Parts: sequence; C-alpha cells; structure tokens
Amino acid sequence: MSTRPQPYISVVVAARNDNHGGDMVRRMQACVDSWVGLAARFGMPSEFLVVEWNPPADRPPLHTELRLPGPGGLCSVRFIEVSREIHHSLPFGNAIHFHQMIAKNVGVRRAAGEFVLATNLDIIFSAELMRYLAERRLDPKAFYRMDRWDIAREIPSPAPIDDVLAFASNNLKRVCAREGTWDSSGDGLRPVETPDIVAPDSGLRLGRGWYGVEDSDGFAKRSPGPLAEIVFQRPHAGCHLLIEADSGPSARDGRAEWQVLDSAGAVAASAVVEGRCRLRLTLPRGELEGTLRLRHAAPGLGLKEDVRLLEVRVFSIRWERGPSGDRWGFDVEERAPGVDWTRRFPSVSPHAAAMRDPLYLHTNGCGDFTMMSRDAWLALRGYPEFPIWPTHLDALLCYAAYHAGFAEVVLEDPIRIFHIEHQAVWTPETEEERRERAEKRGIPLVGYSTFIEHCQFMRRFNVPLIFCGAGWGLAGRDLPETAF
Repeated sequence: MSTRPQPYISVVVAARNDNHGGDMVRRMQACVDSWVGLAARFGMPSEFLVVEWNPPADRPPLHTELRLPGPGGLCSVRFIEVSREIHHSLPFGNAIHFHQMIAKNVGVRRAAGEFVLATNLDIIFSAELMRYLAERRLDPKAFYRMDRWDIAREIPSPAPIDDVLAFASNNLKRVCAREGTWDSSGDGLRPVETPDIVAPDSGLRLGRGWYGVEDSDGFAKRSPGPLAEIVFQRPHAGCHLLIEADSGPSARDGRAEWQVLDSAGAVAASAVVEGRCRLRLTLPRGELEGTLRLRHAAPGLGLKEDVRLLEVRVFSIRWERGPSGDRWGFDVEERAPGVDWTRRFPSVSPHAAAMRDPLYLHTNGCGDFTMMSRDAWLALRGYPEFPIWPTHLDALLCYAAYHAGFAEVVLEDPIRIFHIEHQAVWTPETEEERRERAEKRGIPLVGYSTFIEHCQFMRRFNVPLIFCGAGWGLAGRDLPETAF
C-alpha cells in the first residue's frame, strides 16, 4: 500500500511533443522542476499531471524527454495520453492538432488533489507562491487568480531552482495584470506613453488599477479600475494634484464618487465626479512621496459592449502650486456638462439595473493560473469543451465560477508566476492574426462580442453558464497513464 500523502494541490498541464513555441521541452522541464523542487522544500504533498494530447507519430512520448523525480518525494508526476484516434473523432481534427481546454478537463476530471491548478507548460512558480500554498489556507468557496510576469527565454538549464528564480526576477519583460499587459522591469508601474495623462518627468507614475491609454476622441485618457494607484514624488510641499476627469458610461445617473484611501485603507477624502470637472487633491504637508489609492465608492453599471466597468475617465494628472494643509482634501473646482452616453459607445446595458454585482474579473492570462477546489471544478464541469480555436474559453470559466458563488481572490506581490517568453506571445495584433488564420482554415472561434454576450447573460441573471454535459473531460474513457 502506498504511504504517499493525499495531494493538497493537483497541477494540470496539457501538452503535446510538437515543439510549440520553440525549445518546448526545455521550458517544460523548468516548469516541472520549479513545482517539484519547491513542493519538496515547503513540504507540500501534490501531483503534477500532464495530459499528452494527440501525440505526434514522429516524436517520442513527453515523459521520455523530461527529467522526472524519483520515488519517495512529496510530488508525483502523472502522464495521461489522449490518442490520435480520440482526437480525430472530434470536429476539426485535421485543422486543429491540440484541443487545449478539453485536454485540461481530462486532467481536472482525473486529479486527486483537494485543489486543482490549471496552468501551462512554460510557467515557473515562485517560492512565495509555494510558501503560501503550503500554509493550506485556501478557501473552497473561492477561485484564485494572479498576475503573470513574462521573462526572457534564455533561462539557465539545467540549473538549481534558486538560480532559475534569480534569473526570472532579474530578467522581467512585462506584466499581465487585470487591467492589461505592459512592459515592466519588475515594479509593476505602467510606463508613461506618448501621449499619456501624466508627463514623463512630473514625479507621477501610474501604478495598478489603470486601463490602457485611449485616444479615440483625439486626446489621451485612461479609466481607473475599482482601485487605482498613483505613485508620486512631490516637487515641494506647496503643491497639490490637479485631476481633469469626467464621468464615464458606467457612472450611475452620471455621478461617480471617488475616494482617497490613507495608508490604513480608511477613506481620507472623497469627491463626486459628475460631467467634466477639475478635481483638486490636497495632500498633507508631510506626504512628500508615496502611493495614492483612489477607489470607487460603489460599483458602476454594466455596459453593453464592454465587460469592464468605466465609472470615470481621466484626461490629465499634474502638480499645481497652491496651499497645502494638515489633512487630505478632495474638492471639485469646475464642472461642465458631460458626455451623453446614451448616444455614445460604449453604452449602458439595458439590463444593468438587474445586475447585482457586475465585477470585472482578472482574466488576463487566466490560462496560466486558475485554481479552485476540485469540487468547484466538478460543479462547473470544467472549461467549455467547444472543439474550436480556444479563444476566451478560460475567461468564460472564471465568470461562470464567479456567478456560481465562488469569490475571486487575486494573489498579490510578492507572490508571482513567471512565464518563459517564446515565439507565440499574445498581443492585440496576434489576436487579429489568429482570427484571420482561423477563418482561412474554416475553424470557428468565440469572438469578443460573443464572449461579451455570455458575460451579459451571467450578469443579468446572476447564474453561471455551464457548457459541458456529464461526459466532460472524456469521462468513462480508459486512457493510458504513466506515473512517476
């Protein structure tokens, strides 16, 4: 009888030995090494489950190409094979060689862990993440997400895990956060663009919570998320911040209350953004540098054409000379009529009043880290199993989890995952290229407008959309397995 403890976490990865993205085996080896090595370091029983989908006839099985752990460790490694015959029994078998979401469902369905983490083969896990997981404080009524940090592809290999993690921390290229993806050397701050709402040498930088620059009206603007940060170095004590803003399409009755939080998270000051206005934010004399946090007092209205909530638009943030005080102040200087969003894009959803809590979830890079209890995965029946080009399917699962009553928990710095850069990094441009390639091959995909429609349905009725039947994850199929 085996004495190996029950896995707390099952890691599920789907792959095939086709050198996808270039140097695939080396990237996958780093992924396995980081999980197995850190699980042993922090004493966390787990399993690493690889679903090998539609193995190429001219390449060896993946388990023969990887260095795998010997007996006696806290992490087992399992390989489950889905044959070429099964793959070709599904639609578009000749045009698509790898049904990634169905493959991940195969692993989820057969996982033994109390919690299941669905990820990808080129992720390196941080020690901070494993330390957190080893505390065994995960909530079975939540699903877990986090930012992804892209790193240079020239990782040391083979090398001790600490050397790999040191390389990752020193070779960061970009961060994939809730609000978008941008170049970063590790501080998480958005680079100042041209044009932007802050000047390059103003002592102002945008931290977390800001969406990308938009200039559809001929001038730059950004929208803040529910909690937005401004990192500042004050030129001198005798100045305050002047913010030019207006109420966005999600503002209820054209009004949005914006709050300033102090270092303890308490509301220090607030102002109402209504129409186009100038806001003066007065800082106490002693606040010469730090991070401002601005929060929407209440969630806004759901939109028809955008899954985000856009309560406020900001056109500029700059310093202005003026009196400073002993306390925070947030005052409205001027007001002018705002935009009539009933005649503009994006518009409020006709069902906005029925939406109880239309949260904008962190789905950027969610294919690289989505974790919840095994029971939650089973209740949701995994990812939608459309045998098509897998766009937005992982994001749909996140929204289904949220509207099934599972709370979103975003793990924050210093907890990180690192993604090894390869030949197929997503950008808005590659999204369009993918759509064109799918169209040429005659393969359907879930476009953004369809994704929005599904999210609108879940928001309107506050119910999850369950796309799979009882046989999801190839249930009942006797699939070959090799275990280490």
